[in-house]
Formats: sequence, C-alpha cells, structure tokens
Amino acid sequence: MASKLTLTVSQLNEYVRRMFQMDPMLLNIELKGEISNLKFHQNRMLFFTLKDEQAAVSCVMYPDDTMELQTVPFEGMRALLKGSSGLYARGGQYQFVAKHIQAQGVGVLYERLLALKGKLKEEGLFDSARKKPIPAFVNTVGVVSSPTGAVIHDILNVSLRRNPQGRILLCPVRVQGMGAAQEIAQAIQILDQLEHISVIVVARGGGSIEDLWAFNEECVVRAVAECSKPIVSAVGHETDVTLCDLAADLRVPTPSAAAECVMPIRAEVEDALHGLRSQLKDAAERMISKREAELKLARSRLSNCQPNRELDVLAARLTQQMEKLHAAMLMAADSRERKLEQKKKELSLLNPYRVLARGYAIVQKGESAIADASALCKGDVVTLRFADGSVQALIAEGKK
Repeated sequence: MASKLTLTVSQLNEYVRRMFQMDPMLLNIELKGEISNLKFHQNRMLFFTLKDEQAAVSCVMYPDDTMELQTVPFEGMRALLKGSSGLYARGGQYQFVAKHIQAQGVGVLYERLLALKGKLKEEGLFDSARKKPIPAFVNTVGVVSSPTGAVIHDILNVSLRRNPQGRILLCPVRVQGMGAAQEIAQAIQILDQLEHISVIVVARGGGSIEDLWAFNEECVVRAVAECSKPIVSAVGHETDVTLCDLAADLRVPTPSAAAECVMPIRAEVEDALHGLRSQLKDAAERMISKREAELKLARSRLSNCQPNRELDVLAARLTQQMEKLHAAMLMAADSRERKLEQKKKELSLLNPYRVLARGYAIVQKGESAIADASALCKGDVVTLRFADGSVQALIAEGKK
C-alpha cells in the first residue's frame, strides 16, 4: 500500500504548473474560437475568454506580446491564437497564455468595419457639409504619424522642397497595435488645441486591413470629425480606404501627396502675394480717386446750399407769402364790407317804420296795432306812432 502524500495548496499548484510546462504538446498550440469577456488592464495586459459552441477557456496576454499586436481584438471576434497552456499557480486557474492573436479571416474585421461605418454614417460624420476647406496659406502643419519609417521623411522632404521655411510639427504615435488608436485620437486633440497649427495631416504607410485597423477605430474617427482644424488623411495606399479617410476633410493617396496639398510652393506663394499686393494697391488708388471726386462734389453742393443763403431764400419767400396773405385779407374784408352794406340796404327797404317818413302813422291800442276803424270805440285811448315820435289821442267819434 502506497504511503500518503501531504501537500500544501501552493505545492500542488506549482507541481501542476510544472507538469504543464513539461508537456511538449501544450507548449506550442494554435487555438481558434470566439473572443468574449475582453478586458484591457492598465499595465497593458489583456484578459479574455476564448470559446466555441461547447467549451471556453480563460486567456491572458502579457504586455510584451500586446505591444506587438497587429490587430486590436474586440468582443465577438473570431480569432486564431498561438501560445501555450498553463496554470496560474497563485489562483490555481488553468489558462491559455496567448503570444499572438490573428483575426480568423478578413471577413470578421470587414463585418465589424461595415457595422461601424453604417453607425457613423447615420450620425452624419461622413457628410460633405461637415468638410472644411484646406487653407491656401498655412502657418504650421501638424502631423500625426510614427516618428520612424518612411512616412514622416516623405512628408518632410516634399514639404521642405516646396517651402524651405515651412514648419512641420510631428506628434509621434504608434500607427498599429494595442493602444495605437487611443494615441492617434489624443494626438489629434492635442494639435487641435494649438493656435499656430493651420492644418493636420494623419498619415501612415500601406498595409493589410489588420495593419490599418487603428484608423478604423471609433475613437479615431470621432476625433477626426470633431476636430475644429482641417484634417488631411493619408493612410495606406490609394486603394486602401479607412473610416478615417471618410471623416477627414480631404483624403489623399500618399503622405507625399498630403505634403503637396498642405504646403504651397514658396515661389508661387510669393508671386501670389505680389499679385495680391498689386491688386490691393490698385484698388486703394481707385478708391481714393473715387472718394476725392465724391468729396469735391459734396463741397460744391455745400457751397450752393449754405445755411445763410438758404435762410435768406426762405425769409424772402415768407415775406412774399405774408404780403399775399395781407392783400388777401384786405380783399376779403372789403368784399365782406360791401356785402354788409348791401344787406343793410335790403333790410332798410323791408323796415315797416320807413313808411312813416312819407306821412303815415301807426295806430296802437296798448301793444296791438289797429288796422280797422271798427276796432276802436269812442273814448278809447290810442297811440299814434309817427316817423319822428309818438303821441296819445282820445277817440271822440268814429265813422265807418
């Protein structure tokens, strides 16, 4: 009967870990499945689960390996892993240590690309109305690219050949691999805040869809679309189209073409400035001549329209109007006076007392005028009204 063996937990886990390391079949494995539970640790470690229809295994990828990633993994991605199986002794957890991650077929990335493209297009990030014009005269060109490689050298060579005094400010980033998209987006935001930057160029060389994937990440596309400065995208070759190209204000086939677009030839700029200076001078001279003519005309009008002269004209016009008014008033008064005299004459002809002047008299008894002799009786006292006065009389006798 075999003797009993007593081990601690750490001893058991360490023994199993070594057993995994000693098995050659577990040291170099290609494992395929679908990535889930993806987590990026702040120390650049990558934790996720790889699963198929029937089982799942915990996976880890260490910082030295994540730095070499050509494709940024995402949730639901079908991938082919290369690495080894092992045991995490401290937790007693069986896991797969991935050294390399490769998308299992271009179709996976392409499907994700189409889904993100449709989402951002619906939000209007690719609309032509959002595109900003590239300035004809630039102060400083900001470049978002890798500090190594041929891209930045091509941009510098073309730019300085066209304008030896041109200024290029490079914001160095990684253009592929883990964390590249975040660096690119942050670089765009930094250059956007610098006032002396006139235009930004985002550039990298050609490559596969995996190599260019950082420029399809949502954070990069949004940073390009939200940038207040014009952005020129020169990512990949002419046949490569990334979402960064669609969101940029201008897409060019190569980094050299980007430099030609944003950096004008100094001699041409000087000629253009000379032409603009001549045009400005001619326009200023024409404007001065026009203003001088207008001033001369204004002085002439002012001389003809002096306030004192105008007041004299108005005073003479007022005196003339007053004279006309006075004459009209006299004529009106004379006319009314003649009409009044005429009315007086007409009224005098109708005066009943005018007849008395011809020897007639009015007989009144009390207040009533007597027209018939039968209205009086003997002894009545009457008043006889003559033209020059009146007298009272007593009726002594009456005859019909």
